[in-house]
This record gives sequence, C-alpha cells and structure tokens, in this order.
Amino acid sequence: MTKSLPLRLENIALRAGAKPDGRLLCSGLDIAIAPGERWVLLGPNGAGKSTLLMSLAGLIQPDAGSIVLGDLPLPAWRSEALARTRAWCPQFWLDPFPVSAWETVACAIIATRPELESERVQQIAREWLTQLDAGHLADADVRTLSGGERQRVALATACAQDAPLLLLDEPTSHLDWSHQAVLQALLKRWSQDGGTVLAAVHDLNLAWTFATHALLLDGRGGAIWGKREEVLTADALASAYGVPVNIIEDGASRWFRVELEG
Repeated sequence: MTKSLPLRLENIALRAGAKPDGRLLCSGLDIAIAPGERWVLLGPNGAGKSTLLMSLAGLIQPDAGSIVLGDLPLPAWRSEALARTRAWCPQFWLDPFPVSAWETVACAIIATRPELESERVQQIAREWLTQLDAGHLADADVRTLSGGERQRVALATACAQDAPLLLLDEPTSHLDWSHQAVLQALLKRWSQDGGTVLAAVHDLNLAWTFATHALLLDGRGGAIWGKREEVLTADALASAYGVPVNIIEDGASRWFRVELEG
C-alpha cells in the first residue's frame, strides 16, 4: 500500500439526496485530513454521514465547495487512478447472484491490479478474509452468510483494493465485540502504515477508542470537527443528538452514556 494523499474539504455544503432542493445537511466544511489520521463521522440519523462519504468517494457532487485529493479536485481524477487511491465500503450490499466470498474480494483486486495472475489474486483475497477472521468463509456463497459475516467480507473487499484512503460507512454494524476489536486493530495498523481512514459510526465509545479526529454533524446544517478530545464533549454531543450525555473519564480513557429521565 502506498501512503495516502492529503484530503481537503474546501467550504463543502451537502444536501439530502444530492439534489439542489434537498434539505441542507451541512455547509462550510473546511477540513484538512492528513495521511495517518483516523476520522469518525458522527451525528443523528439523516445528518449526512453517508452523503459525505459518497461525496468523498467521488460518487456524488457536493452542493457547494470543492473536495481535493492530493493536488487534484476529485472530478479531475481518472476513474482508474481514483480506484487505486480510495476505497468505499457502503452500508448495504446487493448479492443477486451466487458467488463465493473470496471471489467477491477478488473483484476489487482485479479492478485495481489486472496484471496479477489468477492464482495470486485468489491468494490475496483469501489472505484479506483471514485478516478479518473470515478465512473459513472463503468458499461460502455470500448469500448464505450472516450479517456480521457478510460485513467482514465487505471490509476485506475494501482493504483488498489496496487504496490507502478507506471510506467506511458504519463498518462495525452487525459485528460482535471480538470482531470490532479485530477491525479496530487492522485499521490502526492501516493508519500507522500511512493510510487514512474515515468511518461513519454510531457507537461513541468505539469512536473514542478508534479515532484521532472527529467530525460531528448535528442534523440541522451545523458541524464541528477537530481532534477527538475537542469534538467528543458532553455539550457538543448533547446538542447534536438532543439527549443529555454523561462522560466518565479515567486518565486517557473516556466513556459515554446517554442520561435518560425516569
């Protein structure tokens, strides 16, 4: 994997559905994301986390502003080069045809490294499945997998693309605690090797243990961003989610709990 390129959001505005008349999700995002950083995208349902990730992947255009990867705005990137630079893992997948887990992962490898021989492609696919504790599922039809199993195949597919910038939409959905730990360890190694990770998550405790930086969308058009310590505060979280948040601190550790009445 090559080192990730700097990513800049220059006065970005997003609207729901990427439509000019869509509800304003956020505006004025002016963020510099450096190689090696791990960002979490937080906020209530419908705040725009998935829309932002799709914009960063170059799949939809922001309502205003510019997204710059390296020295080029995203629209100036050729699709082949962009595929070797960023990988996007969506929330949902469609598996209409019978295909094995390793073949699913192999599609990403072939798309970015078509020069590899088939035996090498299969080897890499199986290795990535093993890293996500899904090696034993390599020959299984993806349509027969549980939600957590299919999620690990999707994550292996994104990683196998060998693009240093990972854009992950709720990557821990369906994962139990042990596999959340596997994923966190893998993504921390990824950033230490010069990669960059942006992940939309809902679990604040997981966000704290994983992230170096955070972007918090409030669902009303506003946003704050910066180092995790500056963003993951009780006041900011309570304002965004509309519920009281209690934080328990112990040295460098921080735990979050929603305070409900009654």
